[in-house]
Amino acid sequence: MEYALDTDGFALPSIPASFYTSSVVPSSTATGSSRKKLVEDPYYRVHNLAENNIYMRMRSACEQCPEHIASLVDEVRMDRNSPGPSPDDIMQDMGLENLEMGLGESDVEDYFRDKIFAKPAPQDSLRRIDKIPMARQAVPDVKSQLKVSTPAPDMLYGYNRLRAFTHEQQAQFRSIRNEIITGSQDAMYPFFVIECKSDIPGAPGSLCEATNQCLGGSATCVNITERLNRQLRQCKSNEVQPIDSAVFSIAMNGTEARLYISWKHNERDYYMRKVRSFALQEPDHFLEFRKYVRNIIDWGKDKRLKEIRKSLDSILEENRKTASQLARSRPQPLDDRASSSHNRGGRRRNSRANSVQEHPSSRANYPPSASSQENNQYESFVQTRAADRVYVSPYPSPQEKIQDDSSLHVPAADIVYAPHDTLTPPPITPPQSTEDTSLPPVSSEDIDDSHVRGRKRTHSKSQKTSQETLG
Repeated sequence: MEYALDTDGFALPSIPASFYTSSVVPSSTATGSSRKKLVEDPYYRVHNLAENNIYMRMRSACEQCPEHIASLVDEVRMDRNSPGPSPDDIMQDMGLENLEMGLGESDVEDYFRDKIFAKPAPQDSLRRIDKIPMARQAVPDVKSQLKVSTPAPDMLYGYNRLRAFTHEQQAQFRSIRNEIITGSQDAMYPFFVIECKSDIPGAPGSLCEATNQCLGGSATCVNITERLNRQLRQCKSNEVQPIDSAVFSIAMNGTEARLYISWKHNERDYYMRKVRSFALQEPDHFLEFRKYVRNIIDWGKDKRLKEIRKSLDSILEENRKTASQLARSRPQPLDDRASSSHNRGGRRRNSRANSVQEHPSSRANYPPSASSQENNQYESFVQTRAADRVYVSPYPSPQEKIQDDSSLHVPAADIVYAPHDTLTPPPITPPQSTEDTSLPPVSSEDIDDSHVRGRKRTHSKSQKTSQETLG
């Protein structure tokens, strides 16, 4: 089935031809700027909004509001102590009286901006933006061909990003992507939607159309806050609780105002219900309307803002804990492990060397191995027999210093100390044991000089042969 398109390019529900009169032009036959807006369609609420789970709840259905919604309505109904205009002041207000005579939509907006909907100061935590489209991705959408019109409220109250939140809290907006994109202006977590219409006979716009706009705009605001609640439900701490995502809206003209409240009824449905109506030309109704509006703004500035700040802090703390756990569980890089292992090995070697220097006899109780005895013997003596002489290293081992000189049974005449430039001094190692590990006494009979005698016989034969040749 094909649908006609509105000015935003969204599908319009089908309407029976008998519905139209000579003063209504079907959108399917209109072109260009003559196309009517989607919210003007009489079936927009029944088809488009309902298709995307946005519903108007009627008081005649005798449905009880959820407890938190009823409590919030009671809160904004409370009397105020702040001074305000008197009933006589309202009766003498010519600007209000002129609205009843029939002025344009812009005149209605200008009057109530000055008298009721005050614009927050630049340093205030609140911000009011006018006629700025809300982010399309924040509008409820079930991926149907029947879309919800992108809201662009006449007035929208939210929070000043720079004044209402700390730098750490603002950083959470990027992670959960729930801010309103409004060009150079923005109103974070909006909570109050106002739509104004004209009383001029035959002029476009009606309170029915304004109510359709409130339905879509309020559901979008609720959806933005519910994104924050989804983040909060993922927190493991039991102290973290979802915040109230309820939103207020007003559809009004110069003579009447209708106050609504919207909330997320379940995981799918958005509900809106009328709180009450006000006859604005009556002084007592005008003052009552003013009281409700001021209480809603104060609620958003105080209690609701504190809840959102606390929630953002909870998400920030949860993210820090998660990052810390990931850092502890992340495996150490190989280069870092090798470097740390090398450093630990160096520290162990230095510690062992220091221990040996401080306690040279710490291994005295351990018997020397065979290899250590052999090394000690080699380092203690360098003995070489040539022409019945024994060369002894001038660098005795520490064990030799303890030995008695008489233990060497080598004739003193046959002992020649090698000069310093012919021998490389062996490294002096710390004693491994206090036991006597030196070589046994050496005598001239015990020295194996067979290799020397063999060289002598070979040398004598070569001399004899050369003499015979010469003779």
